[in-house]
Amino acid sequence: MFKNIRFFILSEGMLDIMSEAMLKSILNGMEALITVCDPESFEIFFLNDSIRKHFGIKGDGVGHLCYKLLQELDEPCFACPYLQLREKPDKTIVWEHRERVKGSILRKTARLIDWPGEKKAHLEYAIDITDTIKVQEAITQREMTLNILNRAAIIFISQNVETFIETMTAGVGLIAGITNVDKVSVFRNIEKPDGLYVSQVYLWNKAHSSITKVDKLQEEVSYFRHIPSWRDVLASGDYINGTVRLMPEAKMLEQFGCLTVLLMPVFNQDSFWGFVSFENLTDEREFTEHEVETLRSASFMLANAVIRNEEEKKILETDMHLKRMMREVEYQNQLLYTVNKISAILLQSNAVTFENDLLQSMGIMAEAVGADRVYIWENYIHDGELYCCQTYEWSEKAEPQQDKEWVKRVSYRKVIPGWKRAFLQKRCINGIVRELPASENNILSQQGILSILAMPIFLKEQFWGFVGFDDCHSERVFSENEEKILRSASELIANSLIRNNMEENILQLEVEVDKIFHDPLTNIYNRRFFDETMQRLVRSLSRSGGMLSLLMVDIDYFKKYNDTYGHLEGDSCLKIVAKTLCNSISRADDFVVRYGGEEFVVVLPNTDETGVRMMARKLLENVRSCNIPHEKSSAANYVTVSIGAMTGKAAHTHRVDDYIQRADEMLYDAKQGGRNRYSFASL
Repeated sequence: MFKNIRFFILSEGMLDIMSEAMLKSILNGMEALITVCDPESFEIFFLNDSIRKHFGIKGDGVGHLCYKLLQELDEPCFACPYLQLREKPDKTIVWEHRERVKGSILRKTARLIDWPGEKKAHLEYAIDITDTIKVQEAITQREMTLNILNRAAIIFISQNVETFIETMTAGVGLIAGITNVDKVSVFRNIEKPDGLYVSQVYLWNKAHSSITKVDKLQEEVSYFRHIPSWRDVLASGDYINGTVRLMPEAKMLEQFGCLTVLLMPVFNQDSFWGFVSFENLTDEREFTEHEVETLRSASFMLANAVIRNEEEKKILETDMHLKRMMREVEYQNQLLYTVNKISAILLQSNAVTFENDLLQSMGIMAEAVGADRVYIWENYIHDGELYCCQTYEWSEKAEPQQDKEWVKRVSYRKVIPGWKRAFLQKRCINGIVRELPASENNILSQQGILSILAMPIFLKEQFWGFVGFDDCHSERVFSENEEKILRSASELIANSLIRNNMEENILQLEVEVDKIFHDPLTNIYNRRFFDETMQRLVRSLSRSGGMLSLLMVDIDYFKKYNDTYGHLEGDSCLKIVAKTLCNSISRADDFVVRYGGEEFVVVLPNTDETGVRMMARKLLENVRSCNIPHEKSSAANYVTVSIGAMTGKAAHTHRVDDYIQRADEMLYDAKQGGRNRYSFASL
């Protein structure tokens, strides 16, 4: 957009006919933040409506110093580009800048221009790219976190009794690194006659970069006497997060040098087992939502590894329970491996392959637990009531339901009222269908379901929907391990859906940006692309000493063509000529733009006089070969073109207008010579 502004303002002779009011009106129509000021004194000549609204400026701001009014500084901005522009007045500077007052990230473009009243002015054009940067950073951070959690999960899975400390140290170190915590502790509950106590059993310290088992029990702490609020909060599944000095338990925690703490509850077989503590010893802060969700997954893996290690020790102590416990561990490992495999598939997925990758992942989950059907339902609100609809389904040995009308709208209140209550309490629906309430039994039996596991999905504490697993061949209750691990896998899939939606939005933004540089009629590059590209091209070729050739192409007697055949046929003629010009070039660096109306420009970097003459003859012949009737043309009885061709060795002193002007002169010469021909001259 900036190049368009520059071309309009700086075109030869334009300032002689354009008033300052006209310029301001044009600049006020731009959505970008535009500042025009004196390059020496920094006095503001003009601020457009967008920048005044952005900074909340009342009045036009004219006469104020730009750095005082816009940045609240006492001297010019450190990043002001004028020193560079003073040395190279034709230079255009583009950079990204974090704006001081509002903290926005702006992509800025600056250039010296002529301003009415024979003034030199410093024009600065800025676009707010804060949201784009944040989306990109959020996607990058999420992918990095998922990758590290996946690596940590693999490490935890690989641990055994002999290597427990080493693998735990490696896994916890990865998790601590991505959330910047100094201490990680595992606390286990102890039931005593006078109430519930808690004791530290494992400690990881950043200073030593290792995890140690606390063999000699630390002083056991009574929930009732010392931390009465913790039990209710943690036992409910909630977490404790914040600055220690603001907590009622500050005195107890501060003796350990703890400034910030996040306590994440751990449940084992639906029982409040204990909690994992993540501590910061260097600064006060509150863990972000993203960090909380990351450490929630980490707590599950870490506590699961501790619990599994203890169970394996018990297995080794008694032959009676050995086979049973080993089968459980093996199956649990298999399910965890399934989660890791799904994680790997979805992390490598993109917008094109996502649906296939998602269905493949659902199939892997089904195979791991012996399910015949897996499906994802997403919630939505209609007329103030909560509904859900099935968005994805995988089925192998059961009749698919995805295309049936009933899955598009299901009311929790009317169809499955008990499910909503259970899901909001973060409980699963797990059991044999014939033992469920009659209303649920009827609808599930019609689908051939004998056993079902449906688990809620919460994203940022919001009830998002649920994932379900059907067994259509046997009656059973899914085990607790299956339920726990499938819950993690289901959350992973739901999060991947959100990430895919974000990626699709970014792709759509890229498509919209691409539209900016294309002519909607001919679908070739437009004038804006030409202006944006030519500045860079001239600078690049001037550094390498390359040649730059241009051909200005104009359809002969096109007004008469429109008057004779109508504008629809005129549009068709423009499309054919544009396609013909594009098909005539073959090198990757060459390109064609619609310059305006019936005028086109063919740009040939690194092409000398011989090459540009050959191309001019080729274009003339190829357009003639289209044999588009034109009975009102004085050049031929079919559509022809006139071409102004030029070439020159690029130099840093050249302006784009130099090339355009020379090609335009040759185009005029070709028309004066009778049209349907080309004229050539060097720059």
